[in-house]
Order: sequence, then C-alpha cells, then structure tokens
Amino acid sequence: MRIDDMTIEQLLELNQIIYERIDYLRAKQDQNVLAQIHIGNQVSFKSDEGTVFGIVIKKNRKTVVVLSEDKRRWKLPPGMLTIVKDI
Repeated sequence: MRIDDMTIEQLLELNQIIYERIDYLRAKQDQNVLAQIHIGNQVSFKSDEGTVFGIVIKKNRKTVVVLSEDKRRWKLPPGMLTIVKDI
C-alpha cells in the first residue's frame, strides 16, 4: 500500500506504530549506554553551545548527571553521551 493512498486513520495508526518503535529503540540504546557508563567516566555530548566535556558524577535509572569542565551540572539521557575516557 502506498502512503499516498492511505486514509487519515491509517496514517495516524502508522504514526503511532512508528513513535512506539522509536521510543523502544531509544530506551534500548539508553540501557546499553547506561550499562557501560560509570561514575568517574569522562564523557562528551552535544549541546546548543557545541560539544561539552565532563565527568559522570551520578547515575540514575533513566538519566546521568555530568559535571562539565565549566562546573555546570547537566542531567541527560544516557543516549546523548559518548564515553571519552574510562577512568
């Protein structure tokens, strides 16, 4: 079936399925990253200001708290982080 031939109801149903799949994949990615991150890891992430570097100071069930080089605290989803150096 072509997307151009779908009704509004069919498109809304497809949209819901896509959102659920995206949420599932993001949660899975967050869990994988969270398993690899430990307090003291040096990490980086992208923000509106560019790439930010910092150290993991706390791990929660769904978020990680990072202390950046400029001494700001950032509460982020694990999927946003990249491990730079394992301490």
